[in-house]
Amino acid sequence: MGEFIAESEASKNALNMANLASTLPVQVLIFGEVGTGKKILAQVIIPDATIYKAQELNLLINENKINLDEIETIIISNIEKINNIKQLIEKLEKHHIKVVATAEEEKDSFGEKFAVRIDLVPLSQRKEDLSVLTVSYLFEANRLFDTNVSINDMELDVSKNSISLKESIYRSVLFDSVDKEKVLTLLENFLYKEIDSSSDYKDLLEIFEIPLIRAARRRFKSQLQMAQKLNINRNTLRKKINQYDLGD
Repeated sequence: MGEFIAESEASKNALNMANLASTLPVQVLIFGEVGTGKKILAQVIIPDATIYKAQELNLLINENKINLDEIETIIISNIEKINNIKQLIEKLEKHHIKVVATAEEEKDSFGEKFAVRIDLVPLSQRKEDLSVLTVSYLFEANRLFDTNVSINDMELDVSKNSISLKESIYRSVLFDSVDKEKVLTLLENFLYKEIDSSSDYKDLLEIFEIPLIRAARRRFKSQLQMAQKLNINRNTLRKKINQYDLGD
């Protein structure tokens, strides 16, 4: 089980509610966007519980492939993806099973079955948690790729919270550790799979030209500078930008 990061005020409140809920015989709902730490927080409440996807659990119960009498606690993920939420919770309650469910958003169909409801806000609203996770993921990535990349100039993606944050950091560290020879090998392997008898040399040029133009745009301030540095005609550059739909 990973550690639930609780440096921000919002996360501290969520953790306090989770710790309280762990001592009470009540059903708990944790809702929030993907990657906000719902499952980790659920495991704070019932550490030894098995995690089931809601649809999977429904199927197991309907096909009598799970003995509810042998279960004391259970974590149900993505409970909003089933229609019979109320009936499922009632069935589990008959077997005296404590439930912690997760969902990406709260819905009316949840009814009143969850006495405790914990809202995990996005990482973009939990700056302190974001900082801790960034340092942690960067340390992991540097150790994995045997690099020493800093966070400076790194573009962090929190569109999917911790999931996209980790991906963006690992991607940045990986790219920083790749030398020219590795890039050439990667391109060779990619082109080997792409090339067939009908492939056209000109069609494959975009694999080289698109990232080159994007990189030049990031590096230089104007198309004039881009054309000068790339040593190509400015009209040719503009034509390529339009061709690949890379305009502002």
